[in-house]
Order: sequence, then structure tokens, then C-alpha cells
Amino acid sequence: MKVNTRTFGEIEISENDIITFEQPILGFEENKRYVFMIDESLNGEFIWLQCLDDTDLCFVLANPKTLNQEYAPTFEEDITKVIGKGTYEMWLVMVVADNFGESTVNLKSPIVVNLEERRAAQFLAEEDYTIRYKLFENVKED
Repeated sequence: MKVNTRTFGEIEISENDIITFEQPILGFEENKRYVFMIDESLNGEFIWLQCLDDTDLCFVLANPKTLNQEYAPTFEEDITKVIGKGTYEMWLVMVVADNFGESTVNLKSPIVVNLEERRAAQFLAEEDYTIRYKLFENVKED
């Protein structure tokens, strides 16, 4: 299927690429179908989450493994009841600042994706994580 997007122009996707949000992204409740847009040159640190219900909507997501801390949120809600059992991948919604170095990620409400089921949800972490974590002040040094 072909989809027109604001950022990427016309893209070709398969039905198997679609991720359905069982619990929507906060503030975007009417948008449930998305696809990952991956730039291999970014080494899995950042991806785009392109909405298929509103093609002008696209989120930048950051991989929590790039953080300089042990990030292991727990959730009161049973993830398996919402997105099923399987292999999970976690992503952080990024707010891209005009000065890119000032960009932040939301540690409190990560997006969890069940890779086998292609189902996802945004969950609220039990821990007292911040919603405006300065990403580039806290990245790992190799």
C-alpha cells in the first residue's frame, strides 16, 4: 500500500509493517495505526513513528539504550493483557527542540511494542521518571 507523508513523501508499506496501538499515544487517541520509519545510518538510536490515520503526524522516538542510566520502568498495568505476549521493544517519545542539543525524551510514558503481534501501547511507568529528560546531556560515552 502507498501512503503520502509530510516528512517522507510517498512511501510503500506492507500490511505486515503496520503497528496498531491498543492504548493510544497520550493526546492522540484517535490515531491507532503507525509504521516505523528507520534510517540505518542512525544505528537504531532514533526512529520515526509515522501515523497512517493522520499522515501529517510523525513522532521521533529514541532508543532508551542510548541513555546514561539504568532505565527499567515497571508498569502497574499488565502489558501482556494489552499488547499480548511476545518480544517487546521500548521507545521514548522525543520532543525535538529548535536547538537539537536541547531535545528531551519522556521517560515517564514509554511506548512498548510487541514485535510479533505488531501491537503497541504507551504505558505509564510506576517510577518517578521525568517527562522532560535532556537526552544529549545524558547520553552514554563509549
